[in-house]
Amino acid sequence: MISTERKDVTPLIMWLVLFLGIIVLVFIRSSRAIGIWKEYPINFDSVFSGLYIVWMLIELRVSKKDVHTKGKETSDFATCQLYGLGQALTILTALWFPSVWRGPNVAHFVGSIIFLLGICYRLWAIRTLGQFYSHRVRTVAQHSIVISGPYHFTRHPAYAGMIMANAGISMYFMNWVTTSVFLFLLGALYPSANRNRKKTLFRIEGYSEFAKKRKRLIPAVW
Repeated sequence: MISTERKDVTPLIMWLVLFLGIIVLVFIRSSRAIGIWKEYPINFDSVFSGLYIVWMLIELRVSKKDVHTKGKETSDFATCQLYGLGQALTILTALWFPSVWRGPNVAHFVGSIIFLLGICYRLWAIRTLGQFYSHRVRTVAQHSIVISGPYHFTRHPAYAGMIMANAGISMYFMNWVTTSVFLFLLGALYPSANRNRKKTLFRIEGYSEFAKKRKRLIPAVW
């Protein structure tokens, strides 16, 4: 583990770049003649992107908190950035590349629902964990085990919510670049992140017993 007293502004820089990137790509996408919503009074791609931005704004306070690393022990500086890159590439490639869908269909509805459910589940986990939540795998003074809310069912509900949200993005926009990023970048990062979690979390008193009674991501399955 690395104990540090410096400030790391990387999460805020990545947040700002992603925010601006989404804004630019929404305008580019909406101006394309091939847009499937051109016959409708509302461009639902833009609405979807707006919901993503709302999600970003809600989690901005966590990124601000993560800037101050003083007094905390952190073990995954690189993993945090890679996760951020994976999520950014998922939404940015979704907005840039044309969808395989040639018109509005049920996949847009289902993808939107999965996306919103994932966000709600993740925010529920963040709210439940309170001061102990961070985008990084780290411990703070007097860290204790939280067993309420979604943590009653699984060990990593915030991560599960993030996966659900990005799965919804992939289904809604559906192009092979976005799907590949989602499956092979975000998915491939989980083993590394899980190793970091184990190194950190299993040192907390009582976490071993907590983990024995709960699956990682999906209740009663895995």
